[in-house]
Amino acid sequence: MERDYKLKVNKFIIGLSIFYFLIFIKTYDAEMTIYNTSLLAFSYKYGFIPRAFIGSIYNLLDVILPVDMYTYAMAMRFIEIVTALFFAIMILIARKTLLMIDRKYFEPVGVLWIIYGVLFVSMFSTKYNFGRVDLFMMLIDAIGIYLLLNRRAEWLIIPLSIIGVLIHEGFVFMYLGVLLVALFYRCLMSDKKTKYGLILGLSFVGASIAFLLIHFVRNPVDVDTYLAIYREGRKLSNIDMPHVSLLSAELLCVNLADIEKTFHKENIIQLPIFICMIVPYLLFAFGFVKNMFNKAEDIAGKLTSLAIALGWMTLLPNYLLKVDYGRWVFATFNYCIMILIMMIGEGNEIVEYSLDIEVSKIKKHPGLASLMMIYPIISVPFWDVYINESLKRMSDFINMYLHWY
Repeated sequence: MERDYKLKVNKFIIGLSIFYFLIFIKTYDAEMTIYNTSLLAFSYKYGFIPRAFIGSIYNLLDVILPVDMYTYAMAMRFIEIVTALFFAIMILIARKTLLMIDRKYFEPVGVLWIIYGVLFVSMFSTKYNFGRVDLFMMLIDAIGIYLLLNRRAEWLIIPLSIIGVLIHEGFVFMYLGVLLVALFYRCLMSDKKTKYGLILGLSFVGASIAFLLIHFVRNPVDVDTYLAIYREGRKLSNIDMPHVSLLSAELLCVNLADIEKTFHKENIIQLPIFICMIVPYLLFAFGFVKNMFNKAEDIAGKLTSLAIALGWMTLLPNYLLKVDYGRWVFATFNYCIMILIMMIGEGNEIVEYSLDIEVSKIKKHPGLASLMMIYPIISVPFWDVYINESLKRMSDFINMYLHWY
């Protein structure tokens, strides 16, 4: 029976991999925006500047490889390789989780991986987010999750958490929560509470220190440094021009709040529409959380349920202060799906109980199940400043009558 199930999983993973590849082919724009290429010009050779970790690796490759990395073509090759690596790790995680779960959850978890794949493959194949630092933050998350699932080298999550923040300080709000909630669960529920408590504490402290250093140690760069990064950004661009607003904000500490006001107004129109569109998912989530709290009997179970339910709220500052709603929405979905999959893989009785109830409700309404499968396909890919193309068009249509922006 074990061998038959493993064969079933392997067949599913082969099909899933082909499915992911077809989504990539369908959505791949074969293009990087100047925002994403410009970030590769940031490097620690110019001092401790924000978001320079990936650019430093890129600069190191330029030194050791017998090719000029500071061209648009080589930037594309670099990102294609990293994207393929990320997809490969996600497929490995999918296989691992399917092998870990109770056999009766094969179908719902398999469906989750199909929906999840539609989201993240299309997210990182279009020009808006192809090569975006979110890809590297997700890669850090994926490596950490894979280590946790395999229960090997889990101490590496501590430096990985710090690296995630060095890649982009938004890692604290967008993706670190997945790792911290998983560690919190292990700290409460496993027989190695001290080990996971230390990893949790040191990961949180390390990421927090890195975040504070980026915000309080950095200073505007001098003219020579700015011009050097500007020139490298031009070389990496496909239009011979770096993203000047990005350079101004990160290198010169220019406040772009005035520029972002219009985007905020558009987001305020788009978000309520989007929330109405995902009501079936919200009802599922509400029922799931309610079931968890009803099932939890001891303080550890209550705290675990609370952490799982509230972990996504680290994104709230982004929704309130920043404008890339497409990225925030994706990160919210990413947290909810990945935590659900990991907790099922952990054999968490509270999560399994909640899932059983909600899945049984959905099965009573086949039309609802079809809608929840179809909706992600028609709503992706997520963009960056705008949630997606459809919502951008809706907000522009509404603004014809509001004249708000």
